Formats: sequence, C-alpha cells, structure tokens
Amino acid sequence: MSQETYIEISRTSQYINKLRGYSVIIDGDEMGNIKDGGRLRIELQPGEHVIQVKVDWCTSQTLRFTLAEGEVLKFRCGSPIRGWKLLLVLFFILGSPDNYLFIEQEEEKKALLCE
Repeated sequence: MSQETYIEISRTSQYINKLRGYSVIIDGDEMGNIKDGGRLRIELQPGEHVIQVKVDWCTSQTLRFTLAEGEVLKFRCGSPIRGWKLLLVLFFILGSPDNYLFIEQEEEKKALLCE
C-alpha cells in the first residue's frame, strides 16, 4: 500500500479579501481556490515544485519545495496587510503587488524562497 503524497494549505481569516478566493498556483498551473479561513489539499507527485498564491494581479513570493514519496507538507497563506498597514493598501496593490500576499511552510522542513 503506497502512502499519500500531498500538500495542505490553510488560509488565515482576515478582514482584507474576506469575500475573495486566492488561487493556488503550483508549477505554473492553477490547482485550486482557497476561501477566507479555509483549507485546501492538493495531491502532488514527489519531486521539486514551486508554489504561489494569487488574487487578481497581486501575488505572493514564490516558494520552492521538495516533496518526498509519502510526505505531507503544510503551508499557510494570507495577506501581510493588517492593522495600520490597511492605510497603505493602495501602495501594496500598485507599487508592490508581489508582496500583497504571503505563503509560508508550517513544518520544520522549510521551502526555499525563490528570487
């Protein structure tokens, strides 16, 4: 019996983008949509992958990770725009759209931030 190999992404619940879903992009392909406070499980082949989340033209940084056979990796995504930073939302959208969202790995084995 072979073990399942997948990733699980959880999204923080936030006021900003509450009614909008985030697209999950893996290896350049849209693999699903995650709602506010939701979770998404995506089965993947073992190997090296690249992940990013996107809403409209705004994105997160890209993470590179390696998934082994039978391994489960967990990620968390959301927006760094909270509190007083809500006053700068227009700057993030227009001036820094690739920092409007974030995605990070939750487990000890961390993915590498692509540059």
